[in-house]
Amino acid sequence: MPNVIRSTILGVGLLTGVAFAAHAQTNNVAALPPGAPAATPPAAAVAVSPKYVGPAPGGLWSTKEAQTQPVQPSPKYVGPAPGGLWSAQESHTQPVTPSGQYPGPRPN
Repeated sequence: MPNVIRSTILGVGLLTGVAFAAHAQTNNVAALPPGAPAATPPAAAVAVSPKYVGPAPGGLWSTKEAQTQPVQPSPKYVGPAPGGLWSAQESHTQPVTPSGQYPGPRPN
């Protein structure tokens, strides 16, 4: 039953929309009889545009920068050599002993 009510409401809404759309088009130029001249809208005065304040079209707009001092090479890098080891050399202090028997459940 709710589907019947819903489809009825949607159908009535669709018909109402079509009726409003048809009514909106009755005062259209297409509704004039053939051969009748269309009404011309009144001519409006066009105002002169102000001068464009941005950069010239196609021109560069970035700032001009000058070098303030000569370029100096970087000082020698203080850290480790690239690709080299930087950690201390490590060594075992005692031999490695294997761990004892696992006391938990058996693995699958």
